Amino acid sequence: MQVTKYIIEFLISKKIKTIPVYQGGAVMNFIDEIGRHPKLNYVVPYHEQALSMQVDTMARLDGFAAGFATSGPGATNLLTGVCSAFYDSIPCFYFTGQVGQIHLKKDRGVRQLGFQETDVVEIFKPITKYATQINDASKVRYELEKGYELAISGRPGPVIFDIPFNIQRTMVNPKKLLSFKLNKKKISQLNINKINNLKKEINKAKKPLILVGGGVNRANQEKQFLQFVRKYKIPFVTTWMSQDLTSYDDELYFGSIGKNGHRSANHLTSKCDLLICIGQRFGVKNVFGEFGKKAKIIAIDIDKNELNNGLVKPHIAIEILIQDLFLKLGKNPKINRVNKSWINECKKAKENLFKILIFNKNTSERKKFISVYKFFDIISKTINKNSLIFPDAGANQVWFFQSFLQKKEQIIINHTGHSPMGHSISASIGGHYSKKSKNKKLIAFTGDGGFMMNVQELEHIKNHKIPVKIIVLDNRSLGNTKLGTLLAFNGRTHGNDKKNGYFPPNIEKISKGFGINYHEFYNGTDVKLIKKFKKFLNEKGPSIFRVHLSETQNVAELHVLTDNKKKDYFI
Repeated sequence: MQVTKYIIEFLISKKIKTIPVYQGGAVMNFIDEIGRHPKLNYVVPYHEQALSMQVDTMARLDGFAAGFATSGPGATNLLTGVCSAFYDSIPCFYFTGQVGQIHLKKDRGVRQLGFQETDVVEIFKPITKYATQINDASKVRYELEKGYELAISGRPGPVIFDIPFNIQRTMVNPKKLLSFKLNKKKISQLNINKINNLKKEINKAKKPLILVGGGVNRANQEKQFLQFVRKYKIPFVTTWMSQDLTSYDDELYFGSIGKNGHRSANHLTSKCDLLICIGQRFGVKNVFGEFGKKAKIIAIDIDKNELNNGLVKPHIAIEILIQDLFLKLGKNPKINRVNKSWINECKKAKENLFKILIFNKNTSERKKFISVYKFFDIISKTINKNSLIFPDAGANQVWFFQSFLQKKEQIIINHTGHSPMGHSISASIGGHYSKKSKNKKLIAFTGDGGFMMNVQELEHIKNHKIPVKIIVLDNRSLGNTKLGTLLAFNGRTHGNDKKNGYFPPNIEKISKGFGINYHEFYNGTDVKLIKKFKKFLNEKGPSIFRVHLSETQNVAELHVLTDNKKKDYFI
């Protein structure tokens, strides 16, 4: 069979049923093979960047996904989504077509030989777990198996294959192809000893706290984690990557950490005497204030580089797969339940510090526009628990994570590490084609700036009748950077608003131009908002809900919210 057919059969063996593709001369053999295969469907976005984000999202939901683009600009347009997959540890394949081998520049010293030839491997190496050009058809099985094992093993991540045009059409005998086997590392006795010591540390601690990151989700260990903390009544906080681990009102959950997280979570990380960090990195967005100031810090991660090079150096570092962690903890754990006085202290912090309600100091602005924190507090109660939710980037992302009251069954898909503006609309399309989308509601949040980044995908949403509900938080500016530049540059906001070069889009005209139902809201009673928002949610097909916000609507920088009293704030 041809190499193209062999690759497609390999993907089918990994339970892939839908593949995002974008045409081009160097990839048309693959797309023809996909198009005529009875077991496959394909999705055609309007930009390869959107394709890369769809593949990333499908992999987050289904465990693995793949997509195809052509050479040159088709390949380079994938970069943003591949970055997101790499930084957030998402296992997926990206395939790029390439010019035939006789047109490869190799080491000739020229910039380019073939038309739309680009050195894909060297460009993508830093942002993939494995990047290779398949130059020998007899090694296609070996490379696919190697790439797959690397993508899903250890700390997962994306893999890219660049395949010359002539290799695609080469005939191979599947029975004679070389195979690959990954030698998996065993758990060292040192790390087993550290896990046994972890149990002793929990029993010694008077105020233990667990910080859980996206690694638990990536390892599909949500159930095991919740069983563990509930059995021993251990309070926990999350990062944004794991905020959907449970309902916001879970008795053991106390919010997400970080500069733009929940005050309750940051407060407790400064008060605990033992901080157990599972599958999260000590990054600049996570470590905030007096993080772990009084605590013995134990970090658990499969990536030894994250254990050794974060902003915080843990007292004990355990390099282990999270799956193996819970297997070892489950055997004769001998762990005592956490004392009630610490649990009560955590509950008090949550009661006073979890919810954030911020209002504008400007009275006229406050009357005209709803506080975005109040907006999220209200509408989060109306969104179906059986939903896939897609926040975007920037201020609207912060507002979402600080004030959306998630339900346990909801799944939040957020490209946190790379955080590209405009990913939520593309991600919601990927969510629609995921195996997990059955009977799920699709809810996407974005800002007026992010809305334009992948606005072309509204055409796909309309034509395929994808029932996504898109909420545009419109402050007529690039709000997050506008607020930052105001402070940094003595009131100057170049490139952030209409006065300084950024012209906000007319969301209504764009919505109607694409033939998508449009709703809007400025301010009013809670009842009025709920009525309008429910009507929007209950419409068939796609709809857009535009929330008009004040240009001065701030994000809650938690250093200005340090007291322990339950109150509303004005910024």
